[in-house]
Amino acid sequence: MALEIIHKTVFVLMFLMFLYGNYIIFLKLMTLNKRPNSTPKELFSFVENFKKGLWFLDFGATTAPLLGLMGTILALIIAFQELSKKGLSGASEISQAIGLALVATAIGIALSLWFYLWFKFFQYRINHIKAEAKIKILEAYSNG
Repeated sequence: MALEIIHKTVFVLMFLMFLYGNYIIFLKLMTLNKRPNSTPKELFSFVENFKKGLWFLDFGATTAPLLGLMGTILALIIAFQELSKKGLSGASEISQAIGLALVATAIGIALSLWFYLWFKFFQYRINHIKAEAKIKILEAYSNG
């Protein structure tokens, strides 16, 4: 019973991670549309503010597969406990239990890839904005 509660908690945590991560992605995409194009100081300030919250995407990309693996292990333990109570009746029951258990790993890996791709996209945008600010600094230095 306790294992089943922990197993369900793992799925709830992955779902909450998915919701909050996508909320951050949405906010960052909206923020990119409002970025300044003026002075290097404003661009660097924008980058520093933009970085806030991106840690969660990195965290999610790192921990989602671990949560998925934990869910799989718990599901396998539960499945083997149930099979031992009923007795071994065939390979189809075992393969069905293992297949169901692996769903947690698949969700964790998919979630990790999703967050990783968005994190790398935002890192690329940050580097692009920093390069743009540096070019503006060099242009101001060479003109003045």
